[in-house]
Amino acid sequence: MSVNIFIMKVTFPHLGSMYIFCKAMAETAGIPYVLPRPTSNHTREIGEYSTNESVCLPLKIILGNFVDALDQGADTIVMVGSGPPCRLGLYDRIIKVVLTDMGYSFRWLTIPGIFNWQALLQNREEAKVLRRELTAGNYFRFPWAMVMGWKKMIWCEHLERTAAQIRAIAKNPAEVDRLLSQGLVAIDKAQGVRSLSVAGNEAIASIEGVQKTERTPLKVMMVGEVYTVMEPSINMDVERRLGRLGVVVHRSSYFSTHIRRGSRLDRRMLKDRQRLMDMARPYLNYDVGAECNFSVAETVLGHRQGYDGVVHVYPFSCMPETNAATVLCSVSKDLNIPVLPVVIDRQDMGLRIDTQLEAFVDIMTWRRQGRIL
Repeated sequence: MSVNIFIMKVTFPHLGSMYIFCKAMAETAGIPYVLPRPTSNHTREIGEYSTNESVCLPLKIILGNFVDALDQGADTIVMVGSGPPCRLGLYDRIIKVVLTDMGYSFRWLTIPGIFNWQALLQNREEAKVLRRELTAGNYFRFPWAMVMGWKKMIWCEHLERTAAQIRAIAKNPAEVDRLLSQGLVAIDKAQGVRSLSVAGNEAIASIEGVQKTERTPLKVMMVGEVYTVMEPSINMDVERRLGRLGVVVHRSSYFSTHIRRGSRLDRRMLKDRQRLMDMARPYLNYDVGAECNFSVAETVLGHRQGYDGVVHVYPFSCMPETNAATVLCSVSKDLNIPVLPVVIDRQDMGLRIDTQLEAFVDIMTWRRQGRIL
């Protein structure tokens, strides 16, 4: 009787609650994995020390995640790709070179940003070696792993949306943050569909049950580069900071949105994507790439839906979002909606972000009260 010796240990970067989706897939499919430690200043320092100042901040953080995971025993890196002009599409090449220069040995698999035959063929060679280490059981369980991963991701996003709504009107916003963390842990630990549903519903109910104030909260649309919008440790926790100032934050980017847009298989999402592209067309006559057109379109959408303002979050030197920032100056003026650019780089400090957000909230409050136009 032959014994299959499984040596693959996959790892993946942190991106909001995406790690719960990735863990669920790996655990359900029976594939060993290594989860990097939560992103910290040390993670950022690893990336900054190993690259130069012109490199995107997300690349530095992701590199730090991978170094941490490889030090813990991972040997296979799974990374999502993208198309131009966003440099995310080059992250795999750059990070491979840097990690090799640092003396690490690893295998690599790039998940294409857009699922088409060309992208799948490009990954054929990468996947060939890895397929040899997968058992028939891994293949058999993989469809169910996709289902469990997706269900956990949707529950996580539902929980995060609920927390964003309730935090702005809670008497104690810190209680919402605590219950959100507990709920995410419960969803992560759930082993089946039924236990997942119970954990998710209990977490939603606990957040909705906190004591509330009578105030009418401000509403803000948060747009920008997907990584900085989704990862609170990188965007200086803008969503939570605004929530504690009495602002409901509608986040433009969730991981499920990124997957559905990238797959191009969801007809409803294709129609929604085209609708947003058309909405941005008065300002952008072509697809700039990444989230640039969506940042502009969602600002227009926020104006139409009565939002009080827009927060545009992006990393320093991000090419698509730098273009979007320029266009949003015109959008803000034409539609008379305040737009706050929050450019994230290694010099950002929490106190500076707090000052910006507090001033922005004051402006939106005065506009609602009619004290300024």
